[in-house]
Amino acid sequence: MASFDKNKIEGLKDDLKLVDVYVDEYLRDESGHTTLRSVLSTISATGGKKVRPLVLLLSGRLGPKWPACRDRLCKMGAAVELIHTASLIHDDIVDDSPMRRRKRTVQSKFGKEMAVYAGDFVLSRIVYYLFKEASIEAGMLLAKTVESMCCGEIGQYAGSYDTEAPIKDYLSNIFGKTASLFVAACAIGAMESGCDKKTSMILRQVGEHIGYLFQLRDDLLNVTSSTSSEGKPVHSDFINGIYTMPILHALHHPGGGRLRELLHTIGPGAEVSYNIEEIEKEVEDILNSSRGIEFTRETIRAHARQAEELLETLPKGPVPQGFLEILELLSAGS
Repeated sequence: MASFDKNKIEGLKDDLKLVDVYVDEYLRDESGHTTLRSVLSTISATGGKKVRPLVLLLSGRLGPKWPACRDRLCKMGAAVELIHTASLIHDDIVDDSPMRRRKRTVQSKFGKEMAVYAGDFVLSRIVYYLFKEASIEAGMLLAKTVESMCCGEIGQYAGSYDTEAPIKDYLSNIFGKTASLFVAACAIGAMESGCDKKTSMILRQVGEHIGYLFQLRDDLLNVTSSTSSEGKPVHSDFINGIYTMPILHALHHPGGGRLRELLHTIGPGAEVSYNIEEIEKEVEDILNSSRGIEFTRETIRAHARQAEELLETLPKGPVPQGFLEILELLSAGS
């Protein structure tokens, strides 16, 4: 995803810098443990585009409490970003990922055991600071969101290598693992700034569409890009039995039988020797001929249109325009 122009909205760049300040504060080592300090430094250095804090900050500019709630919004933005960070640390363990954002992952640098505890440490810090700020309602929402994220990931791995899996299960999983945190970010921004119920509901729905866009775009790139994304090898999803929308659509349409054969060839317990490059090429051909790729692009465009329609119901101004720019960046090329 290309970079969002933070300078288009007055003060937004400074708000995101303040989010970074709070992220560093929340990750500050108070134990004096040398190894922990090194782990936390690695986590802080991973960077990222901070899209989730961004949608929270944008949502927070629509309520009557803005700008008085600015500092609190930045603290909540830091909490949301760190939940995302903790989930990535755990994802990298499961996927055995050596790199993320062109830097070594915690599990690659310090080992899987250390990475598990590092992810847990980050989550514990979020809980502490939410209580410290008396953010009970936001804390409850984020706790339910983490629950949804875990359910989405569990659902995904429970369905690994299932060539009969329905698309509705995939959509349910990606809502949990990705979209739910975007919904929570928009909801917290609306809540902390005092938005009315109608505006809050619109923002939650916009966040949901952005979350789906985010994941669908990532899944599409994994089967169409010629280069790896953030250290995640191209085609790694279907090779590891994670069947995303392009694959699932193709499995349920003409050509699905041959695709099923190919996926079983590289599945667990397969005894036939194979050339992975030849299989990858044939899978790509099937995805194109069965419209699996095009169907995913159409779904991305549909989510973008629905989000745009929702944004049109909000008062005109820099905030809806900011959301529209995010939608444009996520749906670019689709």
